[in-house]
Amino acid sequence: GWRVGASGGLTRRANSALPVTRPADVEAALDEVERVYADAGLPSVVRVGPGTGGDDVERALVARGYRVASDTDVLVRTLDGLPRAVPGRVDVRVTSHPDDAWLTTWLGVKSAGADAGTARRILDGAPAVYLTALDAGRPVAAIRAAFAEDWVGLSCLVVDPAARRRGLGRTLTLRALDLARERGARRAFLQVEAHNAAAARLYARLGFAPADRYRYRELARTDA
Repeated sequence: GWRVGASGGLTRRANSALPVTRPADVEAALDEVERVYADAGLPSVVRVGPGTGGDDVERALVARGYRVASDTDVLVRTLDGLPRAVPGRVDVRVTSHPDDAWLTTWLGVKSAGADAGTARRILDGAPAVYLTALDAGRPVAAIRAAFAEDWVGLSCLVVDPAARRRGLGRTLTLRALDLARERGARRAFLQVEAHNAAAARLYARLGFAPADRYRYRELARTDA
């Protein structure tokens, strides 16, 4: 009844266990999860929150030495009344799959040295568009917008450190939401790590509100 992601270590979301049910035997379930990750040569990571496993799972994780790797807020808003991106302010390229420029921009900030082929397979698992901001032809920022029913999910927003404080994050977010409206989306969600104050301020100013919170717990490694 759990989903266990193992994707070569690229992104915590794709390499964590999600307890979609509350097992009758929590300890046995965690034993199995840890075996899967040990066999894959990956750290054992479990996502927990109000709707994922409950207090019993989290207590068991704490007792086993799992530390909090990150807390994440889920933010939502409807697309009604959202301001539109200013045309022409930033040169933005849109593709239906992650091209080399988009991948290089995202991985260069988030997961330098990661395998691009693995990244493509993870990202292409759902219908999405990929937006890349260009400065004199050079990619400097990126975002992904994925679609399901009347929702758009925003993720992978990165801005090259040398190009920050120019409003690129806001512009790309608004442009992605414009495209979502054109495709019939009515609601948007995104996930932001709780410590990322700059991103939280951006999304609050755009009218996103908290809907849920979850955390990743990772088994602390012990030296042999």
